[in-house]
Amino acid sequence: MTKKQFWSQLILFVCALLFILITREYLLYLLISKKIESYIIHTLVNVCANLVLIAVSLFFIRKNGLLEVSGLKKRKLKKWYLLLFPLLYLVLLNLAIIDVVSIDNLLPNVFIFLIYSISIGFAEELSIRGFIQSHFINYLGNTKKNIIASVFASSLFFGVIHLLNFDSGLYGELTQVLYATFIGIMFGFLLVITKRIYPLIIVHAIIDFVADLDVVGLPIKQKIAEATSLENAILITLLALPCLIYGLFLMKKYKLTEATVSNA
Repeated sequence: MTKKQFWSQLILFVCALLFILITREYLLYLLISKKIESYIIHTLVNVCANLVLIAVSLFFIRKNGLLEVSGLKKRKLKKWYLLLFPLLYLVLLNLAIIDVVSIDNLLPNVFIFLIYSISIGFAEELSIRGFIQSHFINYLGNTKKNIIASVFASSLFFGVIHLLNFDSGLYGELTQVLYATFIGIMFGFLLVITKRIYPLIIVHAIIDFVADLDVVGLPIKQKIAEATSLENAILITLLALPCLIYGLFLMKKYKLTEATVSNA
């Protein structure tokens, strides 16, 4: 792949991703401006945006010959037990800090919420790890240094795009960037080591399902977060720090160069 091809495909994909996300936010804003605050309607808009992003990600992955390096080709799942830490830690962490869950709001909406969580897992993993990270690895080459650079670059992008929401104040936004970047680094190395993206998608969906249980069924105005204080921002960052540490542990301990790079 030439430098021109690499950058043209990356820029096209990022533009498509940003267009999808900005369009989603605009549609949600229009709904709020028209006083349409139904949980189901807002959730369906998010699901539709995720489905479009999934389709776009799969198109770019196939077009650039990244099925194997992205973990989409059928291969034996390696070192599956490494997935237990993010699953257990983040699920337990979210359960510990979650607000009281209203059964009245939860039960009528749990099916649509499950679909929403699954769509997030597919959309974020296929777009960030599946395409962007794999695209970098495929272009830069199959060395440990290049794989590390690819994981960090895609993870930082994953963190930065969380600024699009900008609904929790300056400290809250910076915390979201760090939180997503730390998780991105961990998931990025897990993909390189395990060779399969579907387990990551499942873990991601479960984590998001648990994290948002306390807002299921609530009208949109009740879901809007308050500005995060500096103290809470520091606490959340510290709680997310083990994900970064685990990612760095994976980076040091395992042979990242076993990842297969396409010649497309």
